[in-house]
Amino acid sequence: MQHYIRVVLLGTLFVVAAIGCEQRRDVSTTRGSVTIECDESLMPVMQLQAEDFERSYTEAAVRLRSVQAREAIADFVDDSVRVIVTARPFNKEERDVIATAKIEYKEFNVALDAVAVIMHKDNPTKELRISELDSIFSGFSTRWSWKTRNNLIDVAICGLNSSTNEVFRSAILEDKTFTLTATRFDSSQMLVEYVLTNPNAIGIVGLSWLRDYDGQLRVAGLGDPNGRPDSTQPMGRYYPPLQAHVYRKYYPITTPVYIYTREILMDVGLGFIAYVSSIQGQKIFQVHGLVPATMPVRLVVTTSEPVK
Repeated sequence: MQHYIRVVLLGTLFVVAAIGCEQRRDVSTTRGSVTIECDESLMPVMQLQAEDFERSYTEAAVRLRSVQAREAIADFVDDSVRVIVTARPFNKEERDVIATAKIEYKEFNVALDAVAVIMHKDNPTKELRISELDSIFSGFSTRWSWKTRNNLIDVAICGLNSSTNEVFRSAILEDKTFTLTATRFDSSQMLVEYVLTNPNAIGIVGLSWLRDYDGQLRVAGLGDPNGRPDSTQPMGRYYPPLQAHVYRKYYPITTPVYIYTREILMDVGLGFIAYVSSIQGQKIFQVHGLVPATMPVRLVVTTSEPVK
């Protein structure tokens, strides 16, 4: 059904664009404005989506408002915003509230994201066991083994309503709380800039925040020395958050990206959803390190074996 709706949306967008000169309307899928609340962990890539959409359709305006995921969902339930973008699906509690309130909505899976574990570029730690990550972020492990002085681990996380925190807690901490000594930040950008300047820091952010800091951060590979993601992989391998590993779920902290809308209207909100789901929008996700959800994914196999 979702695939059928997506096809209808894409068809609607381009048909309206083609006949727009003949049927002038104040509002259409490519004319008018819409306000969308965007999970701040996705803001860099969604800002590019909005800018590209507006370049393609000059009579359309997409106003993105950066908020934490829970705030976006709360505003969506209260009907103060009609379209939201989140780096996680509604949880059970939220779905129960929505069901009780009899709110009708549509859900569109547009990409697959991941939570990256970042450290200062001078940190020699290239790989972390899942159990190590649990110990560090829960507060059981407090010192870096590679330093002899001033070696306290400085854990950096976003606010209480962050989707990054929720996804990480579910995947790694098994819903335990973060260490009380963790430094909290209001945005992923503030967190990244803090890790950039603090050699002892370790933090978690969505993939779209890494693109502008290529080579300036250490991004950890994650794994389990006693396990493997499937029978095709060797035991004990570590996986960085590369697109192929995220797509196949070899990287252990992945999360779907959703756009939610309260109703299907022939307005710019619908046009933007269709655009993000189209080849153009999906390529923007791909270039930004996320995995497209509505277009085929081509996996490039690499090897370290010598050529014979």
